[in-house]
Amino acid sequence: MDARGTLIVDTSFLGDVLCAEPLVRAAARLHPGEPVDFLTSPGAAPLLHGHPQLRSVIVYDKRRADRGVSGMLRAARRLRQASYARAWSTHRSWRTALLLKLARISERVGFEGASGSFLYSRRVPYRKDLHEIERNLEFVGGGPWEAPRVYPGESESLRASELAPEGAFVVVAPGSIWATKRWPEEHFAVLVRTLASGGAPVVLLGGPDDRELCQRIARAADSNLVTDLTGRTSLRESYALIARAACLVCNDSAPMHLGVAAGVPVIGIYCSTVPAFGFAPRGPRDVVLEIDGLDCRPCGIHGHPACPRGHFRCGRDLAPEQVLAEVRRRLPALHA
Repeated sequence: MDARGTLIVDTSFLGDVLCAEPLVRAAARLHPGEPVDFLTSPGAAPLLHGHPQLRSVIVYDKRRADRGVSGMLRAARRLRQASYARAWSTHRSWRTALLLKLARISERVGFEGASGSFLYSRRVPYRKDLHEIERNLEFVGGGPWEAPRVYPGESESLRASELAPEGAFVVVAPGSIWATKRWPEEHFAVLVRTLASGGAPVVLLGGPDDRELCQRIARAADSNLVTDLTGRTSLRESYALIARAACLVCNDSAPMHLGVAAGVPVIGIYCSTVPAFGFAPRGPRDVVLEIDGLDCRPCGIHGHPACPRGHFRCGRDLAPEQVLAEVRRRLPALHA
């Protein structure tokens, strides 16, 4: 069988996978008539379902069904049978590099400096001066930033319309798996309570792990204008809900990337991480809020379970009034 088609690989965080989505469209343009597939994690796969330029979304369950050496060998065998002409890995993981080598895909492209990068047949410079989407587009010679795309199905869009409040509403996503990337709970509570008391409906969104956090924020707001949907929507339903919102308030986390893909105004709150890492929202109505001038920031690429210095000034010093002012600019009907 002649090798043909492009395999794009990213099995990391949801935001990383969304930032790799523009490569799908780039592959379709660069190699017209050839199939494009995407290998990703079980959690991120729904973000890519329904993509009109993807032939298939392949799940690599590296922590369960495909874990260990035997799981990797099985996955490599499946990829080898597909006979891809090329593979582009935006995931900087030695496991990914080895998997593609074992799959015997002749053209394997990855980033310079990635773990196991010597296993790639071609290495692309990892440019820290670019947004992650622009970095990924270096695989095809470069290109301007463009918003990623998600394609919810009719059922997801219908459920979003059923769950969404009437009129203009604000989506607030207060969660993150990293504690130092979460704006303080008490600040979110003040923001949500103030929005609701001013007549603005608020929808709280997040995954099952954010449920208790959002329940406390909703109780503190004590308003029938606050709808807590945390853990009650799928990723694609969350996207469809965000797409209907007047704006989104969130941390540097997966919902931020969903908001960018949906094209709604995003108010991104950066605590321990910084926009210079290359993942900040870039839409014309987006804004990043952060505390500049802290010598301890950033304290890591992803974040920490707790502030290494114990003060968490990068989160606490950003007042709710600053965030509220940005919401008001995007929702003029909100009462002062």
